[in-house]
Amino acid sequence: MTLPATSIEAAARQAARFNLPATNLAVDLAPRFQADRDTKWGWACRAVEMEAPYVLDSHDTLDPVVGDVALVEVTAVRNHTRIVTRDHQRLRIYQGDRLVGIFGHRYATDAFEARVETSEPLHLLTSAGMIGTVINRNQKTQAPTEVRMLGYLAIRGGRRINLLSHRQQTVLSSDFSTNVVLAVGTGMNSGKTTTAAKLVKALVRCNLRVAACKLTGSVCHRDLFELQAAGAHDTRDFSDYGFPSTYLCEGEDLVNLYHAMLADSQQVRPDVVVMEIADGVLQRETALLLSDPRVRRHVRGVVLAAPCSSSALFGADQIRRHGLDVIAVSGIISNSPLFMREFSQQSDLPIASSVGDAAELAHLVTRHCHLATS
Repeated sequence: MTLPATSIEAAARQAARFNLPATNLAVDLAPRFQADRDTKWGWACRAVEMEAPYVLDSHDTLDPVVGDVALVEVTAVRNHTRIVTRDHQRLRIYQGDRLVGIFGHRYATDAFEARVETSEPLHLLTSAGMIGTVINRNQKTQAPTEVRMLGYLAIRGGRRINLLSHRQQTVLSSDFSTNVVLAVGTGMNSGKTTTAAKLVKALVRCNLRVAACKLTGSVCHRDLFELQAAGAHDTRDFSDYGFPSTYLCEGEDLVNLYHAMLADSQQVRPDVVVMEIADGVLQRETALLLSDPRVRRHVRGVVLAAPCSSSALFGADQIRRHGLDVIAVSGIISNSPLFMREFSQQSDLPIASSVGDAAELAHLVTRHCHLATS
């Protein structure tokens, strides 16, 4: 059977992108799987070309690894009822649907902890299409949506497609003159993303060139879209570099990712880079980054998001222990006059609201970083 020319070309591009053999693509047997309108492709797999013909590698004897791309079938719809596709549609999930997703670990104190260990049982971990096995969950969170493994995506004659193992991160130099401002939280849902986005918007309104990055977390479209909506001159996300998540990454990989993001952001010559770090100050990857001198050398200060006064006091102390300056406290704490009063009675750090135009927060950042505005 002869494949259509468009499929042959797509397969060749995929083979080149992931360093897979591209021989005999035109005369090989027809693939066992090719994208159709009934298959929902998760946003996390947007780098995988839909038009290429694929085979489904058996999963009976091969355990998954982080970054593997797979076809799964929904067997029970529970916590996640919708998936965001590669073309940014938010579609309802039904039992029996086929999804293309990516294997990754997840760390979410308000939701799931999940690992990539086996192909059964298997769960949908994010609405962007990350899959893995839930090992514990917050008691307020519904049980995860269950999926069944159908096979790993591969190009015929090649190995499995793995976005992480074939990522390209070539950084010629880490000697950047960039002002980096970190948006760090005391924990999940402390207001980090809102704070980062509002800060970006306020800095852009000061006629500054702003790059915005989400350095760590579990793949999700929302945070990157928020930074784009704020008008940043350049936006990027860890999943742009092949990472489905950064949970359990090696410290060296995290630092390399940090440098790669900074290097790529230089194309817009930013005055400042606002970089969000997921989860909280006690989380493993956050602590690794804050304590690494190769990261700290570029960081001018930290905006700390916190839900209450006691968490803000603790978080600020932890950040200072890493040798970093706290520029301001923001996030959910700024919704409560009582929490703000409690904090101010114990600390001289300023609190700047992330509600409204965040002009005060931008003023504190520009003054701390000695940025000229107009």
